[in-house]
Amino acid sequence: MFPVGLKVPLPIEGTTPVKYAAVLGEIYLAFADYDRRKNNGQYLTSAPIAKFMAESFSYSKQFLRVLDPGSGSGILSAAVCETASARGTIRRLHINAYETDPLLANLTRLVLAFSQEWLIQRSVVLTFNVRHEDFVLKHVDKLKTNGHTEIPDRYYLKYGLVISNPPYFKIRKGDPRIVAGASVVHGQPNIYALFMSISAELLSENGELVCIVPRSFASGQYFKKFREVFFQHVAPTAIHLFESRKDLFKNQTVLQENMVITARNRREGDDLNVGQVLVSHSKAVHDLSDRKSLVVQLNSVLNLTSVNKELCIPVRLEDLELMDVIRSWPNTLHSLGLEISTGPIVPFRATEFLTHDSSQHSSVPLVWMHHVHPMRIEWPSISTSKPQWIKSKTKSVRLLQTDQTYILLRRFSSKEEKQRLVAAPLFRGCLNAHKVGLENHLNYIRGVSRELDEELAYGLAALLNSTFLDRYFRLFNGNTQVSATELRSIPLPNEQDIRTTGATVSRLLSFRTPLSELDAIISRTLNLSFEL
Repeated sequence: MFPVGLKVPLPIEGTTPVKYAAVLGEIYLAFADYDRRKNNGQYLTSAPIAKFMAESFSYSKQFLRVLDPGSGSGILSAAVCETASARGTIRRLHINAYETDPLLANLTRLVLAFSQEWLIQRSVVLTFNVRHEDFVLKHVDKLKTNGHTEIPDRYYLKYGLVISNPPYFKIRKGDPRIVAGASVVHGQPNIYALFMSISAELLSENGELVCIVPRSFASGQYFKKFREVFFQHVAPTAIHLFESRKDLFKNQTVLQENMVITARNRREGDDLNVGQVLVSHSKAVHDLSDRKSLVVQLNSVLNLTSVNKELCIPVRLEDLELMDVIRSWPNTLHSLGLEISTGPIVPFRATEFLTHDSSQHSSVPLVWMHHVHPMRIEWPSISTSKPQWIKSKTKSVRLLQTDQTYILLRRFSSKEEKQRLVAAPLFRGCLNAHKVGLENHLNYIRGVSRELDEELAYGLAALLNSTFLDRYFRLFNGNTQVSATELRSIPLPNEQDIRTTGATVSRLLSFRTPLSELDAIISRTLNLSFEL
C-alpha cells in the first residue's frame, strides 16, 4: 500500500481529522522529491487555510455531498468533516475525492477512514470514495462544449459543496486536456482553470464552491474566456486575498499571489447588480485570524458587461472611492487616438541583428526594459552587458519603429517592487536615429490618428506613474506582468486635464523637482479629494 521505508503513523488519541491529515502531509513532503511535486503541480494546503476554507460554507442541509478534486493528503475533506460536525445541522456526509498521485490517494483514504470513525462519535454518518483518477479527464465531456454536452446532466453527480486546492502547472502541447479545454481557456492553459470550470458545472442548485488558487485568472487575455464561462455558472460571495507571495505554503516554493474565492451556483435570472461580496485580506497565514474585511457590491467586483470581465478586488474603503473616480473618467487610449502594443524584438530570435557596435552605419538604438525608469529613459546604459544596438537591415527593418514620440512601459515588475506601472516618454529625435528597436519586455503607446505631442506624452506618462493609476491597476492585476490588453481598456481622464498635468510635469522636470510631487499635481488637476 505504501512505498518501502515510508512509515505512516496511525492517529493518536485526541487527534482530529485535520491534525492527522496535516501530519500525513508533512510525511509526504519529506518523502516526495521536489521534481515529483512540481511536475504534478502539488502545493499542499496548511491546516489553518483548510479550516478557513471549510468554514466558508453554510452547511444548511442534513445531507451534504462533497467534491474534493485533487485531494492531496485529504486535509480539505477533513476540515469539512470537522466544520460540519461543529455546525450541528449535518447528519450525513458523502465525499468524492480525486487524486492522481497514488501515495496521496492512499493517504486521503486513511484520513477519511479516520474521519469516518471520528464522526460516528458525533452522530454524523460519513461515506466516501477516493478515486485514483485524473479529475479533468474523467469529466472531459463537461469542457468540450462549455457544459452543453450530449451526456445528460443526470449522469453526473451534483455537489452541494466543492472544496479545492487544484494543481498548478501549464498543460503541455499535445495534452488531451488542452483540446478539451479549448472552450474555456486560451493558449497554453494552466490546469487549475480547468479544475475550477468543471467544479462550477458540477454544483447542485444551491451548491457552493471554495478554491484556493493563484490570482492570475482575475485578469488578462489568457483567462478571459475562462472568466466568461466560470462566472456564467457561479457568483462570488467571498474573496480572501493573501498579500504575501512566498509565506503561504509551508516548505513549498510558491511565488504566486493567491486568493481564496467562495462562490455559489447562479440560478437563472440572478441579477449580479444586487449581490454582495465579503472581501478580506491578510499578509499570509500567520495573521489570517486578524484579517481585515469589507463588504462590497458584487457589480463593483465583477462586471460581466465589460470587455475583459476582470475580477476587481478592493480591500480598503479608499479602493472603492478610487474605483468610483477612475471608472467615471471618459477616455481610453483608443478614444484619444492612441494604441498600445508590445515591443516586437525577441532577443533570442534576433541574435544576428543585435550588436554592441554603435559605429556601424546601419545600427540603431535598441531599448530594453531596464532603460525605462519613471518619467525618464536612460539609454545607453553603462551598467548592462546586453547589446544596445540593432542593425537596420532588410530582414530586420520590420521589427523597428519609426522615430516618433512614444510612451514606453515596462511589461514586468519584480515581486518586491512597490510600483507595478513604470512609464517614460521617448520623444522624437532624442536618440538621434531614424529608427528605434523596442525589446519584447516593453509595451509602447503611439499615436494612430495623430502623433503624440510633448504635452500629452508627459501627462499620460505622469498618470501611469502615479499612485492612483498604479493602485487601480493592482486591484484587478495580481501578477507581475503588465499586459497591453489590460492597459488598452483602462479609463483615462478628460484630455484637457491630461494636457494640464503634462504641462505642469514638464516644468517640474525642468526644475528637477522630485517625482514624489506627481501625485500632488494629479490630485490638484483632477480635483481628487483623497489620498492612498
